[in-house]
Amino acid sequence: MAIVLRNPDHLVTDTLADILVPPPPVDLNKWAAENVSFGSDSPFPGPWNGDLFPFFKEILTALGPEDPCRIVTLRKSAQIGGTILAQAFMLGTSLQDPGFFLYVHPTESNASRWAKTKLRPMIMKIPAAMREFSYGRNEGTWDYIERRDMRGGIQVSGASSSASLSMISMKRQVQDDLAKWENDPIAGDPEVLANSRSQAFEEAKIFKNSTALVWPGCRITRNFRAGSQEYFHVPCPGCGHMHPLSWENFVVDHENPAKSHFICPAEGCVIEQRHRRDMVKNGKWVAEHPSRKATHRSFHLWSAYAPLMSWQRIAEDAIRCAGDPDSEKTFFNDVLGLPYEVQGEAPPFEELKKRADETGHRRGIIPWGYPLLTLGIDVQGDRLEWHLQAFGPDLRKATVEYGKIDGFIADEETRKRLDDLIKSTWSNAAGNRVAVDMVAIDGNAYTEDVFDWAKSHARTKVMVIRGRRGETAPLIAEIKDERDRKGRKKKRRGRPFYNLCVSKFKLSLYRNLEKTDPLQRGYVALAAGFEDEWFEQYTSEKRVAKRSKTLGAPPEYAWVKSDGVRNEVLDTAIYGEAAAITKGWRDMPPETWDRMIRERETRPETGQLDIEDLLMSVAPVPVPLKSDDQDNKQKQDMSPARRRALRYAS
Repeated sequence: MAIVLRNPDHLVTDTLADILVPPPPVDLNKWAAENVSFGSDSPFPGPWNGDLFPFFKEILTALGPEDPCRIVTLRKSAQIGGTILAQAFMLGTSLQDPGFFLYVHPTESNASRWAKTKLRPMIMKIPAAMREFSYGRNEGTWDYIERRDMRGGIQVSGASSSASLSMISMKRQVQDDLAKWENDPIAGDPEVLANSRSQAFEEAKIFKNSTALVWPGCRITRNFRAGSQEYFHVPCPGCGHMHPLSWENFVVDHENPAKSHFICPAEGCVIEQRHRRDMVKNGKWVAEHPSRKATHRSFHLWSAYAPLMSWQRIAEDAIRCAGDPDSEKTFFNDVLGLPYEVQGEAPPFEELKKRADETGHRRGIIPWGYPLLTLGIDVQGDRLEWHLQAFGPDLRKATVEYGKIDGFIADEETRKRLDDLIKSTWSNAAGNRVAVDMVAIDGNAYTEDVFDWAKSHARTKVMVIRGRRGETAPLIAEIKDERDRKGRKKKRRGRPFYNLCVSKFKLSLYRNLEKTDPLQRGYVALAAGFEDEWFEQYTSEKRVAKRSKTLGAPPEYAWVKSDGVRNEVLDTAIYGEAAAITKGWRDMPPETWDRMIRERETRPETGQLDIEDLLMSVAPVPVPLKSDDQDNKQKQDMSPARRRALRYAS
């Protein structure tokens, strides 16, 4: 038998050649087409179809290792597919080019919910992912999963937890819903902290993905402007001119929204929705700052391009939200994918006072067309300040009266006077007496005393509220998990306690104060007869930039009071508006408004009242607002316990 001897050097060389063959290039578009599919609950069930979303191709290419850019930013409309791109980036790179991956959500609860409801189902649908990944260090959870060969893993974290972003280094990451990330009072800016997790990798890739919020201060818009600023250009079906679909060129047909269309900026050609698919199929991304593409590619994508939303629906949403700043903000953010540029301050108080004195209704009388009546009450250590407002259709509101009750909320005499105020009726322009529909009282500083008073009144009459900082919270939200300063859960009080996102209320109010047409949606009718200080307090705060505590971080935005000016008039206006919202002010149909106006503004059958009758009111007589000097003098005359209460409140 012949014996064949192999050269050991050749044997080693051949073996190494087999092992060291370079892997094929990472192609995220190809990977998505072969692995991503959508269930029956999707508008487009079945495998990934790149022809439906041709604008995604370049974004996925930018997220691949062949593109030199370090950061990819996508500023987008809601529900347009940004999360699908993020997931394809995460799993596609983790399977084809193993490494450690960080996926960050705004909060820990968001992260946990996403890991269970999105990440887990996606992995279980992809055989290759099921083969490669197993549970990580937290058995039975999905906040960390690891490759079976230990060559990488996926960490899911929340930006609200600085601990989850510390002591880890990740080559790739997704910063999801970036605009909703809020600074930590101790750790500082979570975006800076997250960016630093990839600092050690020269070829890192960071995907920043979000709808926009408020500008100035919007994180995703700031990143978009720092990058290449790429827009998707499509050919005009009439003249072939390449241009982006922009809101400025969209014509809303108010009579027939289905006929809403775009106008070509070059030749004025009418572009209808039936042209969209062919236009988008032949579109391309164009950078306004191409020199930045090597380091930071930023893309803007909105609903007009996507098959998920018709142009008719865009027009209908635009018509529906017109004149309501809060709804307009949602439209700009979720539909247009744009930031909502805000009024950081109110008009000068002198202008508002002049307008009120020249054209305003009489103080203490409810004007025509505002049938819904609320009270907003601010609780101080030595007094209660109250603000009576009336509300009508088309989000219009009117100031009626303002005053204060001396004394502390826990005192029996103070409570009696407050009860009398709530039971009071007020004259309207028709001569009828109208009772207050809803009361909102501040329970932030003296919580237990306020709740003790409120329990003697129906929940449908009195709500306890407190202001909440930040700009991403819901407008009004019941507090489900209240804790003390030591983090211990508080005992439930038997009635709801509500958080108000006061920033949203202020932005809306200040924008509406600019309106001068009484029939305009959102108009604020100001009563004649208030002193200068009332208007100063009404316009006492500004939204200003403040230096971040985190070195190198962008400025933070916060509301600050003008020096030496109190803000109870502004606070109580917000509380009263919250009370009106709970009574249906924003959602009440026209027929309900018509019925309320008929019931409350039909003149008495006994005949029209004379002017003296109209001016009479059983409400407590308002007193001048207190200045800071008066407030300090009164504090000196108080007991030590009351002074401690005041210090706590301030």
